[in-house]
Parts: sequence; structure tokens; C-alpha cells
Amino acid sequence: MTKPLVQSAAEELRQQFSLLSQQYPQLIYFDSAATTQKPDAVIAVCSTFYKQQNANVHRGAYQLANRTTTQFEAVRKQVQGFINARSEREIVFTKGVTEGVNLLAHGLGINQCKVGQDIVISTLEHHANIVPWQQLAQRLGLNLKIIPTNNNAVLDLSNIDELITDNTAIVAVGHVSNAFGNINPIEALITKAKEVGAISIIDGAQAVGHMAVDVQQLDCDFYIFSGHKMFAPTGVGVLYGKYALLNSLPPYQLGGEMINSVSFEQSTFRDAPLKFEAGTPNIQGVIGLGAAITWMQKYFTQECMDAEQALYRQLLSELQAMPEVIIYGDNEHSVPILSLTFAGHNVLDIAELLNQQQIAVRVGHHCAMPAMQALNIDGTLRVSLAAYNTQNEVQRFIQALKRALHTSATGLTSESLPSSQSPQDLSTLGAEIKGAKSWEQKYRQIMLAGKYLERLPISEQITANQVNGCESPVWLMITKNADKFHFQADSTSKIVRGLLAIILDAIEGRTADFIQQFYLETYLTDIGLATHLSQSRSNGLQAVWQKIQQTTANFK
Repeated sequence: MTKPLVQSAAEELRQQFSLLSQQYPQLIYFDSAATTQKPDAVIAVCSTFYKQQNANVHRGAYQLANRTTTQFEAVRKQVQGFINARSEREIVFTKGVTEGVNLLAHGLGINQCKVGQDIVISTLEHHANIVPWQQLAQRLGLNLKIIPTNNNAVLDLSNIDELITDNTAIVAVGHVSNAFGNINPIEALITKAKEVGAISIIDGAQAVGHMAVDVQQLDCDFYIFSGHKMFAPTGVGVLYGKYALLNSLPPYQLGGEMINSVSFEQSTFRDAPLKFEAGTPNIQGVIGLGAAITWMQKYFTQECMDAEQALYRQLLSELQAMPEVIIYGDNEHSVPILSLTFAGHNVLDIAELLNQQQIAVRVGHHCAMPAMQALNIDGTLRVSLAAYNTQNEVQRFIQALKRALHTSATGLTSESLPSSQSPQDLSTLGAEIKGAKSWEQKYRQIMLAGKYLERLPISEQITANQVNGCESPVWLMITKNADKFHFQADSTSKIVRGLLAIILDAIEGRTADFIQQFYLETYLTDIGLATHLSQSRSNGLQAVWQKIQQTTANFK
């Protein structure tokens, strides 16, 4: 019997994840809502597949292929037990939740929906559970209705009888909000859908890695989840559906594996689940999913879930004691995800300062832009835990966050300005960055540099001046006087504003020929910034630079 997992034993569990225990032992990985790390047992099974059992499934007439097919189909039976489906025939392997939702939108659009009917989703949904239904509604003349949230990003069901009615065809909601961690009241929504004869679809991507899921107890029509959120490989997922309803859907993709017969006159298709698995499947991913389920059933016990919740409560308590921290979501009914903003600080700046301290968190809209719009914010900093995280990591994170907030604040005080500089003297910005000895000094100088940037008035912070492809909003205006170019720019992020100042300082008042021959990557390397920029931030700067080069080359 597996010994109870308490936080004092979490380090032992962590040793099963080589990336965390060996490759990056100082990394605090608080981004498990994006993807969990994989235990060595899962990695070993995936490696063994290609070393010892690689063969295609279902069609082979030789022993190796038969063994692989047997193991592949055994995972289908394993998933049935994992979520307590009635039959393995109710389990369809997909690439993940996104493909599962698209498959259902395709099939239900053909079989179930009539012009003028309603599809009900919530404000909290991931884009994968919004866009397919939005496009289906537009294509078929359906109505997309939205369950609202309150001011803290918690679902408001007070008008649910007006939203889910006899005209409702589909109710599609997330079990857990990926942006905020809320465990949503899906039981009430499933019951309401059944009362009016609507089909219920649950996005379980963020649930299966943190709680037991019983689809028969939920009594939903469909349940979808991704393997990589539950310690399994990427590129594999599961669509569960009540068999009669699932089998009534038309195929989503057409090709090999899913057919009974093909002639030039007509083709016939297999029954579910195979009719939804066209082509060679992700065999290694499915076998890895089976290994992840085996691992979870051994180690992710109720004691582990309780320990995870205790760690979440500890982190929540620490954050609630910090006056700058604003916490969103239903913190009483939540998986270990916390979504934060900071009074007086930009979340992108804080995430970058945490990154410099080897803290991995997610920042942005988390593929939940409508939810952020409802809160009137650009995005949040999301901290998401898993079974391999520890109390020591929580304490280190809190200290790192305090340091980041201090750096963000003190980096912009007038007392910290170098005496050799003034807002009119931009020539030394690059030198100040190059001369900084530590990452903290470097980021202080970056934020100071933003103070020298000629700001754009609010009236010019418009779509026409916005640069697409940046993490935070960036606006840029370029003017020309004689043959010299002049720049104004702005951003909601202090760090981005500073980076803009540093770049624009190097080309302010220069000709088009100079700008076209200027190599941004070389410049950033020369002043010691290239290694301190995340890939997404580098991509944003490249988008700014591309616009500068295109505009100056074609300026009239």
C-alpha cells in the first residue's frame, strides 16, 4: 500500500521527475496548468516504445504489431476505469481538448443543431471552448449565450433559467477554469441541461490532474481532457461520450483506419470509437498516457490531493498578507491555481523579474481573453502547483515575489536616477545596461531607461499605432524630419517601455540607411541583454523592430 504523501515527503516524489531534481534543481516550476512535468516512469515507457515495440496498430498481421495493438487498446480500457465510463467504446483518443471540442462542434453541428437554437458557454472558457462554438453559431445561425461572472471571476448562475431554456441545444463549460482555478458548479449546469434536453459537454483539462473524475456520477454527455495536463505526453487526449450519442455523430476526419470499406462509388465507416481516429494515431502518446494513469493511481492518492490543497492554502495565505497582491477567482473551491495582479505593478514586469530568479510562472490572458475583458484587466500572473511542488518552493517564491515587487518599485524612483543622466541625454542608456553587474541592476536600469522615453499621449494609443505580436500592449509612432527619423513609443509594461527606450535610443535621429543596416540582435548581445530576454519578449521586440524597418524603408 502506498504510504500517505504529506508535504514532508514531497521531495521524495520530486526525485521521480528528473527535469526538476537533476536538470534544473534550482528551478521553481509553478506553471503546471500549462503542462505538467513528466515522471521518469512515463518517459521510460515512451522511450521503450520506440526502442522495443515500434509498430503500427490494428492492421498488422505479425506478432510485434499485434502486441503493440494489444497494449494500445489496453490503455483505452484503462482510461475507461480512470474516469469510470461504462465501456471502453466510449473512449476516443484525440490530440487533446482542442481537437475534442472541434470534433464535437463538427458532429453536433451536422446532427443536433437547428437554426435559431442556443449554445451556452461561460465567460471563463478557454479559447478552445469558445471559438469552435462561436464559429458553429455563425455558420448555422445559432445564438451563443454566455454565463456571466462576478467581479472576482466566479460564475454567476443567478439568471441560469434565462440562459439554459427549452431552446438550448448545447451547454459547454469547463470543469475547472484554467485562468483562475475555480472548480465550477458543473453538476448544477449538467442537471439544468438535462431538464431542457440539451447536450452537456465538460472541458476537464484542468480537472483530471488534481481530482478524481467520475463521468457516470456527473452524468454529462461528453467529457474531454488532455494528457499533458496529467503527467502524460503532449499531443494525446481523450474524448468521452455516452455511446449512443457518440456513435450517432458523423466522422470528423476521413482516411485510413476509420473505414469499413472504400470504393469509388461509396465508403462505409466503422463504429465509434475507431471512426473518429483516422490515420495512424499517436501510439507512443497513448501508451505514455497509460503509464501516466498507472503512475497517478499509485502516487496521486487522496493524501496527495490533500497535500496539494494544503500547499495551495499556504501559498494563498502568504499572498493574502501582501497588500500589493490582488487575487482573482473562487479561492474556496479551487485546484492549486492562483491568478494575480499587483497594485502599481505590471504583471509582465513581475513575471520577468521572477524569471531572473528561476521562478517559472505564466503571465497574460491564459487563452481566456473574454474573462480578462470582463474584469477590465489585460491579464494576470498565474501560479499553478502540482504534486511535485514543496513548502520550501512556496517560501522561496514569496521571497522572490517580494524582491521583484521591490525592484519594480525602487527601479523607478527619482532618487535612483544616475546623476550623469537627464531625460534629454539618452546616449548612455546602452552603456548603463552594459555596465550593470547583476540581473537585478540590469532590470533596474531597464526600468529607469523607460523614464526617458518620450511617451505617447493617450489620444495616440490607438489600434493604428499598436504593434501586434507583443506580450503587453505597445504603441509606436514614427515621424520624419528631412532625412532623419524620430520615434515615440509606449507600453503598459515598465520593462517593455525601458527596452523600447534602449532600442530607440540607438536609432533616434538616424537615416533610413542607418536603420536598415542596424542589427538589433548584435546590439542586444553587445550590451548584455540578449541572454536576459525570454523567447516571447524577444519575439515582441522583433515585431517592434520589423515595424520600424518596414516603416522607415517605405516612409513617404
